[in-house]
Amino acid sequence: MKTVFAAAAASLALIASPALADTSEASRNVSIAGLDLATPEGQRLLDQRIETAARAVCAANRSRTGTRIQGREVRECVKAARTSARSQVAAAIADQQRGG
Repeated sequence: MKTVFAAAAASLALIASPALADTSEASRNVSIAGLDLATPEGQRLLDQRIETAARAVCAANRSRTGTRIQGREVRECVKAARTSARSQVAAAIADQQRGG
């Protein structure tokens, strides 16, 4: 499954929500190179890569004066980025299963 999926999509694209357009990074590619998504370990590593990219795109790690609590917009952005990436993975796998 690794080589089939890797041929389908070498990376996923995460895009920040318009609410956080002032961030320095509007999107980020997540590499799936070297991951065997048929194994729990490969899936865990992909989830880590998605989480890291989502937090970077949505500026979730940026310091905010006076608080460490993330705003609602940041939490929603990270959630939307995760959902988008996971739907891209599912679509690529489904496409490969159909022979695309």
